[in-house]
Amino acid sequence: MKKTFCAILLAFLYSVANTILGPMIVAQKMKFYRARIVPFVCCFLLCSVVLLFLFFVFSRLLLRIEKGRVSQYFNSIDELKLFPVVWAFIFVLWLPAYLVLYPGVLSYDMISQVSSALGRITNNHHPVLHTWLIRFFLKTGDVLLDDYEFGIGLLSLLQMLILSYALARLVLLLKKKKVPVLLVVLTALFSAGWFMNACLSVTMIKDSLHAAFLVLFVCHFTEIATDPSEYCKRRRNLFVFPIVSFFMCAFRNNGIHIYLFCFAVLLLLRISKLKQAGSYAALIVAILLPPFMYQIYTGPVFDAFGIAQTESREALCVPIQQLQRIAVKKAAELTDEQTEQMSYYIDNLEWMEIPVQNYDPFFADPAKSCFYSEHYDNDPAAFWKFYLQIGKQFTKEYVVAFLSNTLGYWYPGYFEYSYVMYENYPPEMFAEPLERKSILNSPILKKYYESVCSSDFWRKTPFIRLFFVPGFTIWFLLGALASAWEKPSFYTGVFPIFLPLIAQYGIMLLSPMSSFRYSWPLYLMLPIAFIAIWGGFGNADNGGCKCICRYR
Repeated sequence: MKKTFCAILLAFLYSVANTILGPMIVAQKMKFYRARIVPFVCCFLLCSVVLLFLFFVFSRLLLRIEKGRVSQYFNSIDELKLFPVVWAFIFVLWLPAYLVLYPGVLSYDMISQVSSALGRITNNHHPVLHTWLIRFFLKTGDVLLDDYEFGIGLLSLLQMLILSYALARLVLLLKKKKVPVLLVVLTALFSAGWFMNACLSVTMIKDSLHAAFLVLFVCHFTEIATDPSEYCKRRRNLFVFPIVSFFMCAFRNNGIHIYLFCFAVLLLLRISKLKQAGSYAALIVAILLPPFMYQIYTGPVFDAFGIAQTESREALCVPIQQLQRIAVKKAAELTDEQTEQMSYYIDNLEWMEIPVQNYDPFFADPAKSCFYSEHYDNDPAAFWKFYLQIGKQFTKEYVVAFLSNTLGYWYPGYFEYSYVMYENYPPEMFAEPLERKSILNSPILKKYYESVCSSDFWRKTPFIRLFFVPGFTIWFLLGALASAWEKPSFYTGVFPIFLPLIAQYGIMLLSPMSSFRYSWPLYLMLPIAFIAIWGGFGNADNGGCKCICRYR
């Protein structure tokens, strides 16, 4: 009964978002039209049928497949023998992208990072560790072959190796946690065959390595959350985990927030198990170590190299966008004092007169670029007091501003920024001219990658666009939560598996736009939900949960 209710409720919410609220936000007109009733009803009925099928019939089909000889044979294969096969399989299928796009996809961020890498790194806007890595490989290529592109090619290869390793590790974790064989195999095939992974693995951008270490972190976190006793038996985990977690945090500035959220909530959910904490002293030290390492890295290390922290505005996309919407839409309703305070934070409203920096409800960077971070830093409490005061007066506009800026993260019909970076920036834009030197000169493959990375066909086609639109992730996540809700010990044993997914989605909501690039790491992690729904794991006595029935 609970699953039926969840299926119908989820279908209703999805239909509202897809046929009513989403189009309203796109048009920036909060008005309901009767013409949307028919699409809503059709969408609701179709979604209800699909969800009821997934919740009830699909699990039974998995059970039948699981009893087959092929599944039994697959389950009997030793994990240590299977891992290198899966790793090699993923890596080999990505090789064409490497050969065609060599030395790598030179993204927009790479322009400024090359300048910093060959000059002086002044701030942490682009993660310093990533810029240092680019510097090392640029100089390595220059020393070995007097060729910067060769160094970038080596870095692309390293990214491919680490990311394919992480995804192979995820596939083997699914097998270890007794996820149905069909889903394990599909995860491996999807990881290797989805061209997004191949292209982004050779893209020179911080997200690539961050995503790889985030997947590795999620694997470790899942093992800790489901069976800490078994995890601690492998002493190597206690040394590898802090390193993986540190790199996850260092390769993207919001990684530390994901880390702290996951373990803070896990602690709250397992508060009754604190009396057993003494049994896991080594694990607790390993968990506390990454924040300590990160604090040293961003503190004394940054100070020693004269590196400034990222400006405050980088973390304030949502409130900046909301305030600037009020400045544009409700300027006549502001008091003189409010206008003066607004001007204090947003460049005296002069930004409204600059065409390039006009307010864009779906993209916060233009508004963010005109925000005075130093004024915020002088008195954060005063800013938040002003922000809340304006929000109380214009609550509806705040809500619309938030829904607009995050549109692509919940509305499946929005794909404006759902692209893979495939910019062909001219060499002269870089501090040292960088050119593509394809190892495999295949016009067909090159045209294929250019097409799949930039064509709107993939994004406009129903069903297919689910794999390209960031909004798919939240509905998958909600569906997975609903499907796992009836499991025994849901809140203490099953729900923790979802924490990294929830944290990543929360980070996405705070980003300047709903870009596929920001949602890609969440796509990579989604198979973890299969463990919560169909896996068997843990032990009630060691802080995990009882071995759960995989099919209901």
